[in-house]
Amino acid sequence: MRAFLVAVSALMAIGTPMQIAQAQDADESAGDLRCLAIMAKINQLPDARHQLESLIGGYYYLGRVTAAKPSLDLPPATAEAFAQMNTSQFLSETDRCEKDMQTRGKTMSGIAAAMPKPQPVPKPAQ
Repeated sequence: MRAFLVAVSALMAIGTPMQIAQAQDADESAGDLRCLAIMAKINQLPDARHQLESLIGGYYYLGRVTAAKPSLDLPPATAEAFAQMNTSQFLSETDRCEKDMQTRGKTMSGIAAAMPKPQPVPKPAQ
């Protein structure tokens, strides 16, 4: 009986699967918010290519954050997420976000390749 109680206590300390999933979701949401902050910061660069790429990435992370936390006041939350990162965190998070966006880009390329090809429009007879 004692062994059973110890096992139950250990499981309670670890948390239920729901609690674990909620903690993972919170970590993922916080990571998405950091990526959104990074995309917003990169969008301030004067380089048009970086602006376009960060705009695309920004929309992706905006969608993820909004889906996870629809009532979040995004402008101050995003600014706060940026302010909480030191230089090392900013660089490592930028690397993580860029890798994620590269993976998503490959997925989009695969989707585009799988789509039916447009049929040529017949030219009108003259």
